[in-house]
Amino acid sequence: MNKKIKIIDLIHDFFLIKGHEHFNSYSCVIDSYNSEPGLFNISEKHEIGVVQVYEIMREYRLNELNRNVILKIKETM
Repeated sequence: MNKKIKIIDLIHDFFLIKGHEHFNSYSCVIDSYNSEPGLFNISEKHEIGVVQVYEIMREYRLNELNRNVILKIKETM
C-alpha cells in the first residue's frame, strides 16, 4: 500500500475519532442547534454561555469539514 494512502487514512481516522468524541460530549447542544438555530436561545436552554455554544458549533463544523475534505481526497486517489 502506498505511504500517501496510509497517511491519509490515519488523518481521516484521527478526524473521525475527534469528531465522534466531540459529538458525544455535546450532542444535546448540537441537536438543539440543528433543530432550531440560535446561539442565544440554545445558551438559555442549556444554561451555558453564548460563546461556549459558538465554540461547540464551530468545532462541530470544523470536524465535519475536515471529514468531508479527507473523503474527497481519498476519492481522487
